[in-house]
Amino acid sequence: MKRVLLILAGLLAAAVIGAVVVYVAFTGPGEIPPASRDLSSLSEGDREQMVQAGAYVARTGDCVACHESPDGLSLAGGTPMETPFGTIYGSNITPSRDHGIAGYSADDLYRVMVYGIAPGGKHLYPAMPYTSYHAISRADNDALWVWLMAQNPVDRPNRPAELAFPFNLRPLLAFWNLIYRPEPPELPDPGAGATDPAAPMARGRYLVEVLGHCSECHTPRNLAYARKTDEHLQGTVIEDALAPDITPAGLARRGWTTDDLEHFLANGLSPQGVMTFRMFPVLSHSTKYMTSEDIAAVAAYLTDGAPPPSPPDPRPDAIAQNPEGHRLYLGLCAGCHGSDGAGQPFGSVPLASNTSAMFDNPINLVRVIREGIPARHLAGYQRMQEMPAFADRLNDDEMAALVNYLRQRWGGHDATLAVSAVADTPG
Repeated sequence: MKRVLLILAGLLAAAVIGAVVVYVAFTGPGEIPPASRDLSSLSEGDREQMVQAGAYVARTGDCVACHESPDGLSLAGGTPMETPFGTIYGSNITPSRDHGIAGYSADDLYRVMVYGIAPGGKHLYPAMPYTSYHAISRADNDALWVWLMAQNPVDRPNRPAELAFPFNLRPLLAFWNLIYRPEPPELPDPGAGATDPAAPMARGRYLVEVLGHCSECHTPRNLAYARKTDEHLQGTVIEDALAPDITPAGLARRGWTTDDLEHFLANGLSPQGVMTFRMFPVLSHSTKYMTSEDIAAVAAYLTDGAPPPSPPDPRPDAIAQNPEGHRLYLGLCAGCHGSDGAGQPFGSVPLASNTSAMFDNPINLVRVIREGIPARHLAGYQRMQEMPAFADRLNDDEMAALVNYLRQRWGGHDATLAVSAVADTPG
């Protein structure tokens, strides 16, 4: 029986691959708009301007967060990205002739950014967020190309993806793209003031939906790992951490204001908490370098039409409801966060307004208590002290009691999580 199933699986895979080959043979990557200017004859001054513009596109596009090497080389590749199907590693995007993109033209980069197709017809895994970058303006693409080609080449080989069969078969990506890859906007691009700082709402949309590719982490995915467009920005667990709901209504439920969101994006810190997990590299490589106008545009777009902020009220009755959790909080947490959860400036975040306790999914809260947070140098002179890990000091019952206390006192939750639900939290 097992042999029959294997044969059937092989025949199915062959049929799919055959269909994909036919599709690839008769369809191209779509229309390529003309370059924004003649890039072959730029004056020294024009080239320097485009290098600076491209550097900013790279910042707002958060390229380094995925393409940094393990030893800190910004674009040399190797950052692991965990998926349900295996691990994909960021590629070398320095102008290395042997391992990078030295042979790319500006048109080649546009095809990569918009269609996920590299020179030679190689289909990229959608861990490269071309499903968001598909609406990049040709001017931004060209500036990015000029900047990339001005970087120092690093001859570091790319690390192959480690994916299970059949997800390691790249030709299948053409079939995936046929179903799930959005088409770029009708030419000419970009349209509607998307790259014009004088049009803040359109600019915010462009930064959130295209360059910042926020949806790639904050939107749930289906079984094919494509984004669920009807749950746009409603939050999901990715790489064992919750990327929360950042719709206007979702932000309002957790007490976010536009000003708070601006401060969080610019500095990594707000009354709602400090950037952790995958958001901290976003601050380090991207948002802290963005102009105040662009930060304001992003915050305005994300909170557009939001109802008044309505965070849960603190509940002192949690002390009597969960005396064990209160005892643990006073012994382990109150020294930094205060008995009333007020926190300390530049030392520890307030818990009375912290969103981690508000989430329905406790994964972030459990992981922070279990693993701690390293000392953070944020933007400018902002910093936060280290939070120690308590995994070796709390058994499962104690961890559950503390997590439930935080959720009940400051998170607005009535229900009590079972010990098993806390103990089985990944991370």
